[in-house]
Amino acid sequence: MILFANMVLGQTVSGVVLDSTTQSPMAYVHIGVLGKNLGVISRDDGTFQIDLSEADSQDKLTFSSVGYHTQHVPQSSWKSAPLKVYLSPRIFTLREIVVEDSRLSDPVKLGRYQPTRTTSGQSGLQKFGWGGEWGLRIFSDGQTYRVTDINFHTRFNTMDSVLFRISIYSVEDNLPDSSLLQQELFVKSYKRDKWITKDISSQQLIIDQDVIVTFEVVQLWRSSSGNNALFFTHGKGYDRGGTYTRASSLAPWTTKGIPITLYITAEGY
Repeated sequence: MILFANMVLGQTVSGVVLDSTTQSPMAYVHIGVLGKNLGVISRDDGTFQIDLSEADSQDKLTFSSVGYHTQHVPQSSWKSAPLKVYLSPRIFTLREIVVEDSRLSDPVKLGRYQPTRTTSGQSGLQKFGWGGEWGLRIFSDGQTYRVTDINFHTRFNTMDSVLFRISIYSVEDNLPDSSLLQQELFVKSYKRDKWITKDISSQQLIIDQDVIVTFEVVQLWRSSSGNNALFFTHGKGYDRGGTYTRASSLAPWTTKGIPITLYITAEGY
C-alpha cells in the first residue's frame, strides 16, 4: 500500500483513506469541501490528491462513502504527514414500510427511457473521476415500488471499459439529500455499449417516495485506438424535470433543463 506524504505547498493535500475496522484501503470515497466545487474521489488503492488552494480557513475536508460514517477533517490537521483518514462502518436501522397488498404489478419503467441524438460528455478523459454525478428525479406518485434495475444510456463510448457508481437519494427541497443505499452500487460497461443496466433485484429496495437516481464515472480504462470518448444521452419528452448534476464530490447540486436518459424498472404493490 502506497501512502502519500501530506503536501501543503500550493494547498495540495494528499493521503490515503482506510477502513477503521479492517485497515484496508477504500476506493472511490467522495472527498471535498461541502458545497464547493473542490472535490475528488480516492483512487482504487485508497490514495487521493486534492487542490485546496481555493478553500477558506474555516473549511473542512469531508470524506463520505455509503455504508460509513462521514468524516470531517479541519485545516489544522491537513499539515500532518502522512494524512491518514479512517472511516467507520455504519450500523443501519431499516425504515419500516407497511405493504397492505403484497401482490406485485407487472414491471413498469419510471423515468426517461427514449434515447435521442442530444448528448453531453467529453473525450481524453483521465483515469479516475472527480465525483461528478448526473441523474433524474423518479416520481412515485404515492405508490410503493420494488426496484429491480437501473438503466442509463450512452450514445458514444469508445473507452475500453468504464466503471460507474449508481446512487439513490431521497429528495429534500427538490434536491438530492440522503443516500437510500446501505452499500455502494457499481456497474461496468465496455466499448460501444449503449444501455448500461444494473440489476438490484436481490437488494429488495422498496421505495414509497420520490427519489433521485444518479450515475458517476469512477474509473476508466483507455482503448489503444480511437478518441476515448464518453457521451451520455439527453433529450426532451420528460416534462417532470431536468438533469440533476454536480461537478465534483460534495459540490452544490444544480438542475439543467434537458433531462438525461435514465430510468428504473420497478414492480408496484
